[in-house]
Amino acid sequence: MGPDTTIAAAGRLSARWRAWPWLVATLCLVPVLAAPVLPLIDFYAHAFRYAILAGAGSDPWLAENYRVAWSLLPNLGLDAIGAALFRVLPPLAAARVVALIAIAAPFAGVLVLARCLHRRVGTLPVALAGILAHSFILGWGFANFLLGLGLALAALGLWIAGRDAPGRQLAVAIPAGIVVFLTHGFVFALWGALLAAVEVALALEPGRRGLRTLPRRALRLLAVAAVPTALFLASATSGGEGGVTGTVGNLAAHLRDGSLGARLLDEAWTRADAGLRVAESGWPLGDRLFGAALWALLAVGLGTGRLRLDRRLRLAAWAAAALVVLVPPGLFGVGHLAERMPLVLLALLAAGLAPARRAAGARALVQAVSVLLPLHLLMVTLVWARSGDSYRDFMAAAEGLPAGSLAAPAFGPESQSRDSQKACKPLSFLLGLDRGLAVPTFADPTQQPLEIVGPLAAAMADYDRRAAAASGLSGTAQVAALVASGFDAVVLCQPPDAVAGAVAGARIIGSGRGWTLYLATPG
Repeated sequence: MGPDTTIAAAGRLSARWRAWPWLVATLCLVPVLAAPVLPLIDFYAHAFRYAILAGAGSDPWLAENYRVAWSLLPNLGLDAIGAALFRVLPPLAAARVVALIAIAAPFAGVLVLARCLHRRVGTLPVALAGILAHSFILGWGFANFLLGLGLALAALGLWIAGRDAPGRQLAVAIPAGIVVFLTHGFVFALWGALLAAVEVALALEPGRRGLRTLPRRALRLLAVAAVPTALFLASATSGGEGGVTGTVGNLAAHLRDGSLGARLLDEAWTRADAGLRVAESGWPLGDRLFGAALWALLAVGLGTGRLRLDRRLRLAAWAAAALVVLVPPGLFGVGHLAERMPLVLLALLAAGLAPARRAAGARALVQAVSVLLPLHLLMVTLVWARSGDSYRDFMAAAEGLPAGSLAAPAFGPESQSRDSQKACKPLSFLLGLDRGLAVPTFADPTQQPLEIVGPLAAAMADYDRRAAAASGLSGTAQVAALVASGFDAVVLCQPPDAVAGAVAGARIIGSGRGWTLYLATPG
């Protein structure tokens, strides 16, 4: 083989390496385009808020029920981006673009971190990044967290890449920290912990003067944290409910009523299940089997030395693994924290792992992980595409709802779990997003730049009183309570084969697989 042939072959190989991430990124976005509505539990609740913020009072009915409350908050990333998108795109199209951002951000963040660590992006980081793009957290619809995670991973990579130029490193990290904080406060705290772990790992390297450099490194991290910390203390979130004291209070309450043991067992199962389903398609059993295979391959690779984790991320990965077990369920109004940590751990492994040179079986292991990627994307695409029929039937039934209505979801006793809610819960928020009805959504001024007021606030308060007097409301009893509280339309989520019951003061105007739409009758 002559030199010209060798150069040409190397060029073709380089071109394939450059095309591989773009191909995987494109495939990760296909499921969003295959489904008319995305089966993401809380996603459309947030998207509806973005639409309200974009309209800013242009719809009189929405203006009567929601008050825009822009203020300094640590979770504004997609509120700002989403509001801008909803000003120029139709609501459902804008929501789809937001979903594409939420999927692309962690994928891109992993690749940036991998490039900063390895000076190239190999097959393994791309495959793992593609797998985690559709995650358990995406299933919840936590778009702000996913955008923040992508930014934090990229910023971590830039911090590592700038270690030999301290001035430039700080010049990049300080504004990056502010952006990450304003995107998602909890992600900023995670980013700070990861930076600290990286700095400790670097200080312990041979020839780095050991722990004597830690005070200087700590001062640099404090400089990065100074402005975001001041912003947090000045925000309404710092004084909101659900902080550390709320976590301690919840534990104390369970201890008093003797339910602490059961609560801890339930929490352990929740964390283990979130870890198994870190990559989620919407098929629970399949996702658990997939997750078991994925974690097993990574464990075998690390245990046998076929895969090596970059030394700078080893302590960070251990810290993320510890947080899977130790982080409280919620802080400062941010819930499901422990369920987010397996994704953080997988993202660090995705960026930091590389096949060991000359290790027998390393290439086969990378190929095995790569095979999981198209399997996962196929599962996601099939599950998401299947949601289309239910959505079309629901929106056809919703055309009979009068303008200027209040709507809310209700859940049967068998449909209150996370998996049961995925297909149905988004429907009530679509009544707001697509039909302009007023529905309860995330609108806590200590967390989001929106407040619920007017008739919707009054109906919600009345229902809360009824629910407190009759705990455990569900099914048609919950529908009746919502109608009695002033809601005009109620979406009842129930098992696909359940038969909807009659409700006094309301009539059924449509039903489909797993949902029934009730409309209050006059008088």
